[in-house]
Amino acid sequence: MPEAPASDGPTLGIVGLGRLGSALTTVCRADGTRVCLTATRRGGWSAEAVPDVLVDASAPEAHPDVLDYCATHRVALVACVSNLTDTQWKALEELAGTVPVVRATNLSFAHYLQARIAEFTAALTTGRFAAATTVRERHPLGKAHRPSATALALADTWAAASGRAVADIADERSGLPVSEHELTHTWDGESLHVRHHVGSWTVPARGALAAAGWARAASPGLVTMRTVYDDLTTRSTT
Repeated sequence: MPEAPASDGPTLGIVGLGRLGSALTTVCRADGTRVCLTATRRGGWSAEAVPDVLVDASAPEAHPDVLDYCATHRVALVACVSNLTDTQWKALEELAGTVPVVRATNLSFAHYLQARIAEFTAALTTGRFAAATTVRERHPLGKAHRPSATALALADTWAAASGRAVADIADERSGLPVSEHELTHTWDGESLHVRHHVGSWTVPARGALAAAGWARAASPGLVTMRTVYDDLTTRSTT
């Protein structure tokens, strides 16, 4: 249900009330952020007002309705659905010509730091110090996509920074929610592990709220969470 406003942050619409959408609703309630629109597969769309930002935490099937709503009402979008088709990704790019769109493969701030660390180590592990680099990800049973979008993005970050592809991407389906992603560098006789563990859906929910606050004031265009956290961390240190 829509929440009463208690802060000067953005008003939100939340599409999908699964694990992420439900956690975001709880975080908004605690933060005092007004949720003026919700949409679910069974309940349909329910809106008290047009939100500042729409957070899509649903599924690919809802994508046409999400894009149509954002285009019609000129609403910024935080897109959290990772398993879209190439045609749907292209449609997101087209929408970004008129509204801000954040492509949120991973919403966690610590994952952002993990990717930054990967770039840092890529600049140093060259020549005689070159390492064999691998990515491992773990999600609970039931996670449909393997490797996960985050694991693939982490491997792409390493490849772009180092000029070398990772040696392997391992995916595991076991254990408790929510996820683990690990970047490992191996030399003769030693290894370095950079592991990021998320144990609560509150973590990505807070990231979605941060992305929504950023998108509210942004210009039209397609960005990733890297851009969002680059900007927010710069603001906090200046």
